[in-house]
Amino acid sequence: MNQPAIKAENIWKEYRIRHAFEGSSGSFKALLNAPFNWLTGQSQKYAHLEKSEQFVALRDISFEVEHGESVGLIGRNGAGKSTLLKILSRITRPSKGRLTLYHRVNALLEVGTGFNPELSGRENIYLNGSFLGMKISEISQKFDEIVSFSEIEQFIDTPVKYYSSGMFVRLAFSVAVHLTPEILLLDEVLSVGDAGFQNKSLSKMKELLGSGATIIFVSHNDKAIQEICKRAIWLDKGSLRMDGPSASVVEEYGKFLSGG
Repeated sequence: MNQPAIKAENIWKEYRIRHAFEGSSGSFKALLNAPFNWLTGQSQKYAHLEKSEQFVALRDISFEVEHGESVGLIGRNGAGKSTLLKILSRITRPSKGRLTLYHRVNALLEVGTGFNPELSGRENIYLNGSFLGMKISEISQKFDEIVSFSEIEQFIDTPVKYYSSGMFVRLAFSVAVHLTPEILLLDEVLSVGDAGFQNKSLSKMKELLGSGATIIFVSHNDKAIQEICKRAIWLDKGSLRMDGPSASVVEEYGKFLSGG
């Protein structure tokens, strides 16, 4: 039996949310006194008054993704989509459950992730490639193609801290899709940039799928989800609400949003 590209088994992610103890109200004076209270042992005096609660970001999520499959993640803000991608990219670990990845993962989750703002675009291309375990010679072979696709040739030797959000995304996306990804995780990458670049990015994603890459794509753009992904997973309040053909899942999600 062939192994899947991704296997998630009963994934949970919980966070502890702490609140200020009673009487402090988070005041500026309380913040100034906190280190002194800790040194003098006064903080123990308020320990029993500290409030905290558990926030469950993901609840018992299980699914498999086959090699070369494209899966869209949909759901309202706060549904757990970005948390799931961070677990898949191993930025964070699940609180419970097991995740198995059978290939190298390349992720574009947030603008600037994996980039050093003090380095130029050119230097960051090589930096990202090295993070993915690529040799300098391999990155150099792809370099001109990456820069051309990003459409920022004029600024490639400028520190990326001076880039606009659109320039940042164009370069980051270009790096992500050209450095031989086997599993590609994309979080709202098409929400920034003009229509021309968005269309070019969709075409590139289709090309990657044709070459056998596996793509997990988060977007609020239902049209893009259906165009790129044959399958969609709908998350709602951290739970997996529906998993199936993208057209069916998007339709049910639309009915849910409209109150139907």
